[in-house]
Amino acid sequence: MPRHISLLFPGQGSQSLGMLSSFNSEDLDFISSASKETLSFDLLDLIQSGPDDKLNQTSFTQPALLATSYLYYKKFLSITELTPNIMAGHSLGEYSALVASGSIDFKTALNLVYKRGLFMEKSDAGSMFAILNLDIETIYSICDEVRDTLDQIVAPANINSANQVVIAGSHEAAALAAEKCKVAGAKRTIQLKVSVASHCNLMQSASILLSEEMKNIKFNNPAIPIIHNVNALESNNNNDDDIAQKLTDQLIKPVQWLKTMEKINMLDGIVVECGPGRVLSGLAKTNGLSNILTMSSDNFKEDFNNIYG
Repeated sequence: MPRHISLLFPGQGSQSLGMLSSFNSEDLDFISSASKETLSFDLLDLIQSGPDDKLNQTSFTQPALLATSYLYYKKFLSITELTPNIMAGHSLGEYSALVASGSIDFKTALNLVYKRGLFMEKSDAGSMFAILNLDIETIYSICDEVRDTLDQIVAPANINSANQVVIAGSHEAAALAAEKCKVAGAKRTIQLKVSVASHCNLMQSASILLSEEMKNIKFNNPAIPIIHNVNALESNNNNDDDIAQKLTDQLIKPVQWLKTMEKINMLDGIVVECGPGRVLSGLAKTNGLSNILTMSSDNFKEDFNNIYG
């Protein structure tokens, strides 16, 4: 019977209008009050009523997802009365994990990810493509070739699984790299509906601004270990500068999700997606994990008890 519990916090792409509909009025009032105080607008109204295009704007998406994931974490604690053993978050989700672990308080994180989104929106425009069923070494090689040929930025941004890698870069370079990946044997290449190209050097200016923003933020050592995106290593007596540096690097380096999943798979326990949607649950399954549960499921409590006993 598995006893080890790993929590996964989703990033952008998991948001949807009304994603707080399962929460009670006390939880909703908390989000409304905290956002009005911290962000000077009502995040609850945006999440529940939209408009959709505004919710999908990265500077609004990020605090919306952080707030929703935080409420799901509180619900997880309430339902299970258990403390997870380890956490990981995909891109923005790493901030949710830091809040859940007590490394940074909720209101500070809410303001930080809002500004992170603003910094990203001010960066150079670019594109992102998901590359399916092409080996990672070939993708890296193609990105290097295109970068050298065009003298433009393009690189792997999310190493999600052995069969799914997202590349990011300038519009021209990313499109050419995706085309070459298709010629090289990729089953599919899918352009993502994003306005910014995350986790590549187009985010250099944003990473500098984010680093400056974090100079006045106090990070505590996570009470629950976190696997960081940039190196897929667990937090270990992190200090302020170490956590801030990992978050800064995260904007310009690929998310090492495949390695993160390999590490969690070795723990042989329960994996819980702690946030809206099922994106990370799907990736966990793709990466060979089992006993995967989603907090957004109506049957989560029953499913958890059936597995955990």
